[in-house]
Amino acid sequence: MLPHQDSEYLETPAVLRLTGLPASTLENWIRDGLVTPSVRPASGRRRTRRWSVVDVIVVRAIKDLRDAGCSISTLTKARQLLQDEWPTSVMGKHLYWDGQDLFRISTFDEAVSLVRRPGQTTMKVLLIPLEPLKAAVEAAAVQDPHLAAPTVKESA
Repeated sequence: MLPHQDSEYLETPAVLRLTGLPASTLENWIRDGLVTPSVRPASGRRRTRRWSVVDVIVVRAIKDLRDAGCSISTLTKARQLLQDEWPTSVMGKHLYWDGQDLFRISTFDEAVSLVRRPGQTTMKVLLIPLEPLKAAVEAAAVQDPHLAAPTVKESA
């Protein structure tokens, strides 16, 4: 994983809670070198591993991709991508798995193949965030007084 850069860390029990991974799976991934805690990697007697925030995000992304059917070699490429791009920026970037290839998608940009044709732009992507659009339109809407629900007059 990335070298530890700040004082924030999570211990393994918190990582398991946040990622939903069984402890045995995380142990296997650590043993196989798929993931590594960067704050305190070695565990000994009564010594818990410590994970950076980036480490936990990488573990969660790998878990989600594995749940979707990604191969271990694809997971390794995803981990490398996250580690390489994290220092510069992951803002507005997404990983997309179509069942055969893993793509890096930059918001409102293009999909770039990471596995089958690394680096090749495969399609243009238009991502329309509907929730913010709905909120903006509702905030700008004017209530038509003629369409408002009629009020019931109370009889005295």
